[in-house]
Amino acid sequence: QFGIFSVGDVTPDPTTGRTPTERERIKAMVAIALKAEEVGLDVFATGEHHNPPFVPSSPTTMLGYIAARTEKLVLSTSTTLITTNDPVKIAEDFAMLQHLADGRVDLMMGRGNTGPVYPWFGKDIRQGINLAVENYALLHRLWREDVVDWEGKF
Repeated sequence: QFGIFSVGDVTPDPTTGRTPTERERIKAMVAIALKAEEVGLDVFATGEHHNPPFVPSSPTTMLGYIAARTEKLVLSTSTTLITTNDPVKIAEDFAMLQHLADGRVDLMMGRGNTGPVYPWFGKDIRQGINLAVENYALLHRLWREDVVDWEGKF
């Protein structure tokens, strides 16, 4: 597969020096995804970030919008933060998105490496790997079992 990945950074244009607004950057990401489908690329992926200089704090919202405007493009999160998101919410959000996009969604997960963001979600970056492993184990079960009983450390 060939595609485009965006981290959604809001940085100055190297030719003009002008920094776009967050709205302009979001609209540009959508335009890039639409162009990717138009020219026959396979995938558009966006990261998840909750701190400046990035805008994609809600990848499912953006990808849902893009799904409604495309037909073939595979939609992906280049990183969904398995550590700071609730795995039950991830399962629900991506199941809904998968239905809306007619099965064109790929979920990629990462643990995130921006220390100050973890406390915003009540987490500790020093537990990042353990959080990732436990949350992934729950998410994996949620997508494969009809009834899940779960108890974990986190």
